[in-house]
Parts: sequence; C-alpha cells; structure tokens
Amino acid sequence: MLPGLPSLLGLSVLWLSGVARQGASEQSIKCFPEMGPSAEWKVKNSLTPGGLQTLHVDSVASPETNSDAVLLNISWTLKQDGSIQMLKATKICVDGKGQFSSYSCVRCNYTEVFYNQTPPNGSKWQFHYIGFSIKPETSYFIRAHNIPPANMNEDTTAMSVKFISPDCQDPVMKYTKKCQEYGSLWTPNITACQKDKSVEVNFSTSSLGFKYLVLIENNNDVLGNSGILELNQSQASVVITVTAEEEKGALVQIIPYFSTCNNDCIRRRGTVSSCPEIRHPANLDKSQPRKHQMFLILPTLSVAVWVIAVGLYLLWRHEKVKKILHHAPTLLPPIKVLLVYHPQACFYHTVCNFAEYLQDHCRSDIILDQWQKTKIAELGLVLWLTTQKKEADRIVFLLSSRADTCDSSCHPSAGRHGESSQDLFALAFNLFCSDLRSQTSLDKYLVVSLGEAALAEDHSALSICPRYQLMKDANPFCRNLLAISPGDLAHASGPAHPQ
Repeated sequence: MLPGLPSLLGLSVLWLSGVARQGASEQSIKCFPEMGPSAEWKVKNSLTPGGLQTLHVDSVASPETNSDAVLLNISWTLKQDGSIQMLKATKICVDGKGQFSSYSCVRCNYTEVFYNQTPPNGSKWQFHYIGFSIKPETSYFIRAHNIPPANMNEDTTAMSVKFISPDCQDPVMKYTKKCQEYGSLWTPNITACQKDKSVEVNFSTSSLGFKYLVLIENNNDVLGNSGILELNQSQASVVITVTAEEEKGALVQIIPYFSTCNNDCIRRRGTVSSCPEIRHPANLDKSQPRKHQMFLILPTLSVAVWVIAVGLYLLWRHEKVKKILHHAPTLLPPIKVLLVYHPQACFYHTVCNFAEYLQDHCRSDIILDQWQKTKIAELGLVLWLTTQKKEADRIVFLLSSRADTCDSSCHPSAGRHGESSQDLFALAFNLFCSDLRSQTSLDKYLVVSLGEAALAEDHSALSICPRYQLMKDANPFCRNLLAISPGDLAHASGPAHPQ
C-alpha cells in the first residue's frame, strides 16, 4: 500500500458522504440570442418576479482552443422572495461604446420552475453566462432584467453595470488578433547604457514593421532621439547623442510604426545604465628585449601546465574511488508545487490533507495561499500569484464537487476561505488560459479531482491537462508530478496514465 494512504482514504470518504447529501439535479439555464422585445412585453401579468440581487461582469478567454477571442463572463444572483416562482428567464443586453459600437442581447431560460427561494445547499440562486466578444479598452454597458418583465407604469426591475475592457497589456487580452497587430507579443529585449554624451541602445525588432523611433527621456524631458529608423534586421543597435549627463531615472522609449496602428502602437520602455569600463592590461616594458621575455615566460608556463596535469589526475583518481565506495543514488531536490484549490473544497479536511500528502510522499514543497497571507497582504493577490507561477515547477488544480462543501464536520474556521479561494481560483484559471498557446507552459499544469468530480462548463479548458482521480491514480500522479526532466525518474516503473 502507498504510504500516506489513510489521509487519501479520508478524502474519498468525505467525497462519498457528500454525494449522498447532494440529491436531485440542480437548476440550469439555456441561453440564445434575442434582439427584439420579448413576447412577455405584449401581455399584462398579474404577478411578476422581482429584479436581480447582484450583477457582476469580468472578462475571460474563449473556451475554444483555437479562438483568440475574449468574452464577457456575466454572473447574477436572484433575490430570495416568493415572487421567484413566477420567474421564467433573464434577458441580458450589452451595449459597446468605443471606436466600433456594438449591441446584442441574449435570453437565458430557466429549465425548471423555482419551488424554493434558495437552492438545496441554503445559499443563493446564482447563474452565469459567458459570451459577447469584446475589444480592448472599450466601455460596455450591461443591462439585465427578469422575465416576465414589470408591467407598464410599474417600477422597472432592470439592473445595469458598466465594464471597461482591459488594454493589450492584460495577460488574456494580449493574445487577441487586435492586440497582436498592435505589438502586444513583441518582446524587444531592450538594453541601454550611457557613456559620456551618448547612449547606446540595443533591441530586437518585430516582424510587424520596419520603422522605429528611439527616445531617451528623464522626468518627461526628451534628452535625445534617433529620428525615424528603417530597420530590416532582427537586431538593432543605435547610438544617440544626449544633451545632459546621465541622471538617475533615465529611460529609453521605443515607438514602433506598424501598418495597422501607425504611431499609435504599443510602446516599449527600458532603463538606461552606465556602460561597463573596459580595462586594458598594462603595457609591457618595451625596453626589455622580446627574446628575454619569452625566456622567462616559457619555463614558468611549463611548470604551471605540469602542476595542473598532476592536479587533474589526482582529482580524477579521487572521484573514481569515491564512486566505487559510494553507490547510493543522488536524491534530487524537492520540486515546488503551486496548489490551486476549488472554492467549494473544504480547506482543512481536503486541501490541507492533500498538501500534507504531497510534502510527505511526493517530495514537494507546497505553495499555498493560506500559508503565505503576509506576503499576499504585502504584494497583493495578483502579483503574488504571478510570481509564484513563475517560480513553481508544477501547478496543480485541485477540483471538488459541491459534495465537498464545508459542513459541521469541518474545522470551525474552514468556511472562511471561500471568497479568497474563489478569487485565487479565478485568477489562476485566467493565467492558465494565457498559457494555452505555449506547450512549454502547459506542461507545468496537472488536474486532480476527488472521485468522479466533473469539470464545470466555464473551466472546460482544463480538460487538455493530464487529469488524475484520487485515490485510483495516486501512483501515476506522483510519478508524473516528479517527472520534471528526462532521466529524473529513471527508477520509476511504467509511464503515467492520465484519466
């Protein structure tokens, strides 16, 4: 039996007990476009449902693997009152105001009648819809109302929010076609150093255009510029004369001129440093004859070569004897694992037990948000998560069904992590979506689920990752987790079999 099996058995028992409590299927929605007024506007209803309680909007990458579209993720909750029994559908309209205006609507019908004001778990009825393709840096006005709507001359129940889409620096938006044409994926690798009255700038050009303007700035003052450069090589180097000595905070700005955006393309900046000094060896005494110098150098050089040869031989002998005496294999250092858990997971019973298993039996150092609250408070959740993603060798998404929701059997404080874990899971999923085009980045992700937990529709993109079910796939999961590079696990038997 695999060490640490009792802790994993505890996770499975917790999952199975949750399945018994889950009961009947949940309420769901079916959405379709509806541009004109709904048919319910034409009749007068004796009773109508109340309005929405909350309406929230953010942006996500398109679930389609080959699509670079960024969509609106619209979520809403229903009020807890008796009028919910009259509710048939919710209509959502999005009005885009920017360089290109847009307007579209969808109608989301509820598949079941609402017999209760709350779902079986006692929370609030909550739904979400992903759609409406958006452009960067555009204002969108989202308006939603329940159907049947309020009758004429009655108070409206509609709710509206404003959403401004992120710019092309956003980790999701930068992969759209529009942003790529503006140079969002261009990495110039700028290096700049100043010596005397000039600055030498080196950078990589883009295949989108051949014209560039390089500026040297300090406190919004332009110290020098290169003029318009026409470059047809992948690497560029230019020396710019400046009007002042180097001051702290000097920057170099590169303005590209691409065909799709002219001089309104994404600009790149870098810092200006001092050029390293080139030290020249002291000149030899020319008064000394050349032959006399060689006469002194050659014997010394011969002795040095002989000493080095003897040292290398003794070192080789020492290592050979050392290998004969010590046959123990070298233990590889632990790997860093960033653990991202589903908001529904019970933190102390599920997440902590799983993290302990990874530490004790999979030779892993675990990065967990609840163990680094001080750093998150200092850096902010987004910067902390981005930094940990870069440093981690593996990123594990721990999925859980509603059956794993915390209840009285959990630790008294186990239910306090819902809001922070939901933010963490959503941010980590968006970062994962930004890595969909990079196979190297995707190789870092693994998905672990408890029992037969299914992927939610809005997280279906995770299906491209190797997925393991606990406890059935515990051995293959641990082997794949540690397989960072070829040869690291040569002693392991057989390949991993993702679910």
